[in-house]
Amino acid sequence: TTGFHDAKIADIAAEAGVATGTLYNYFSSKEEIFQSILEDGRLALIEELARLVQVADPVERLRELMRGLFGFLDQHGALFILHMQLGTAPMDLKASNANDEAFRKQLLQIVESAVREAGARLRCDVPPEALAWAFGGVMHGAVLRWLDGGCKSSLTDHADLIMNLFLEGAMPR
Repeated sequence: TTGFHDAKIADIAAEAGVATGTLYNYFSSKEEIFQSILEDGRLALIEELARLVQVADPVERLRELMRGLFGFLDQHGALFILHMQLGTAPMDLKASNANDEAFRKQLLQIVESAVREAGARLRCDVPPEALAWAFGGVMHGAVLRWLDGGCKSSLTDHADLIMNLFLEGAMPR
């Protein structure tokens, strides 16, 4: 497989089974093609999140959000790696463009809302916004580890462990 920087329009056209000129009817550059692919992925993930926010129990909703996001990465790891190759992946927890910023805010609002709804089932001495950021940070760390490992293991397989670390911390039992 060719990475983004080494890919040529002709390679993309061949993989898609169309003539190079056909691609140019719709896209002016490979960057535009890949941005279109990334946007389609973002929209698919937003649809998945819309389904997951319907989970009634707020703590279970957090668990399902983590499993859903990890499952999306497990299924679409190549898309995420492409995002990184383009230099648009917000690996420093900052949004790289307006769409990423809107998505990041939407996700944090979903998490913060679930934390608020959970009430005394979660720590009340920590503001819900801080718990939402901690939740995101635990997930971020897991994704970085997954990337460092070449995306070979399943993130979803580790979701329960990571969720338990978020909920119960690292203190011995």
